[in-house]
Amino acid sequence: MGPENLTEHSLFSRREWLKYGALLGAALPGLAGPAEASPAAAGAPEGGAGAPGPASELARSPRRYGMLKSINLWAFPYPQKMTLRECLELAARSGFDAVEVNYNLEGDLSPAAGEKELAAIRSMAEKAGIAISGVCSFLFWPYPLTANSEATRKRALEIARLMTQAAHHLGTSNVLVVPGAVYIPWLKDSEEVPYKLCDERARAAVRELIPLAEKLGVHLNIENIFFNGWLLSPPEMVQFVDSFKSPFVKVHFDTGNIMPFQFPE
Repeated sequence: MGPENLTEHSLFSRREWLKYGALLGAALPGLAGPAEASPAAAGAPEGGAGAPGPASELARSPRRYGMLKSINLWAFPYPQKMTLRECLELAARSGFDAVEVNYNLEGDLSPAAGEKELAAIRSMAEKAGIAISGVCSFLFWPYPLTANSEATRKRALEIARLMTQAAHHLGTSNVLVVPGAVYIPWLKDSEEVPYKLCDERARAAVRELIPLAEKLGVHLNIENIFFNGWLLSPPEMVQFVDSFKSPFVKVHFDTGNIMPFQFPE
């Protein structure tokens, strides 16, 4: 959602998010916590100590997934209390494989940072022993790609292009893209955009971004967000992404965004 506490303008408070998430998880078979797992499910012997019982297929599965355990830079008191270097080093010491960084209008990751500065950040991360998993930004909300204002849409495309270039120089192939919004409930003066028009503008914006993304080898990962009132169902998201017929348009699937209303799995 962004770096700010938005509960005043959200449907639920943080406490309610946790409550509903816990209730939903408890209601789903196969999602029991460690305290509820049986010895067999945990891969322990059945029939008491020393019994040879069968191990869980899941526990013994040889399959490995090429996934990184990553944390967003918003989780740190940056830049108020920690420098970017300190954040990267702390994330590495804490056992994370990567950090998702955030693009803003000023600061270390902003239009003021050119190729040289971004390469220096990439080197800083490498020295800290951590990767940069992707680039995201809260700027897609004040500058929606589907805004009614043509000037705002133009600025949004400019920011998205800068983010794509930044990702390339930072050594990551991922940019989180919020493709548009029918309405943004936490913005005081949010405008309403008709659903069909929102869809048309979003498709036009992504088509504009694809040539640069393909040239730089950066994926435009479309995020699912229930707050924006658009692309609310799996078929809608699949149709939207597949319509571009580009391997560089993918999905940034946010399980937290889905959990209060649907089943992430």
